[in-house]
Amino acid sequence: MSDKSDSLCGHPSLHMVTISGEGAGEFLNDILTAQIETLPRGLARAACLLSPQGRILFDMLVLCLGPDQFGLVSETDQIGPLAKKLMLYRLRRKLSITQDTTSCFAHIWNGTDAPDESWQPFDDERHPALGRLLMGSASAALPDDKDWQKQRIELGIPQGSTDLTPNRALMLEAGLQHLSAVDFKKGCYVGQEVTARTHYRGLVKRRLFPVASESHHLTSGDEIYYKNQQGDDKLVGVCHSVISEETGSVALASVRLDAVAGLLDGTGALHSAGTPLRLSVPDWMHPLPGFDKETPDS
Repeated sequence: MSDKSDSLCGHPSLHMVTISGEGAGEFLNDILTAQIETLPRGLARAACLLSPQGRILFDMLVLCLGPDQFGLVSETDQIGPLAKKLMLYRLRRKLSITQDTTSCFAHIWNGTDAPDESWQPFDDERHPALGRLLMGSASAALPDDKDWQKQRIELGIPQGSTDLTPNRALMLEAGLQHLSAVDFKKGCYVGQEVTARTHYRGLVKRRLFPVASESHHLTSGDEIYYKNQQGDDKLVGVCHSVISEETGSVALASVRLDAVAGLLDGTGALHSAGTPLRLSVPDWMHPLPGFDKETPDS
């Protein structure tokens, strides 16, 4: 991805809900998983709105647009339901909650410049290799985001309802605590009790990992199996986001941690439909719950 044209892409699938008014930051801090009140301008911070049972309902990038003004960037088909849910939590607060479908979003990485000065940049806090999120109102066509999505998947970073199935996915199964998407010190938020208990008791059984096939085109929903040294097969995972290439593909997959432990020990292998899969563990994911104890938990 050294070519400049490959380092700029548009995200037509992203739009935004804006929240403005006195106490907007406090309002969001009380319901979202991340720390919002201290979010500086120029930074895009991952966050989720959970159900009371701790399941992810919506994932988003939160932007501070000005004093008492924030933007929640999420998938286009999630914007309406997200705004509706926020209206329920607003109660009698004098806040304006609106759907913004006119702003455009893009990413730049590898040092690429923004198309022009009309685009407002935000550092993507999730990982430096993701570059900067751009917000603008330009309608000019931008390169598609396949290369950036491949970069995101290879980094193991979840985004959207394909990776974070609404009302099913858990924060810690996606490793979002390592991406500043959840703050265990800020106090209560919706779903906080379940999320904190899972974190402190180490109850995570599976995680999202990047997997790759050199010769097989994976698809979202493909099952992943673990074969041990005795030749026994066990269903241990499923593919979520997938990017296909000419001869193979990369995917972000939910995989049982006991299978990952065996894989890293060399006592088994992963496959999908009989095709071998290569699983990687990006540095930011450590420590893995249950068996990866050498790296101190940050």
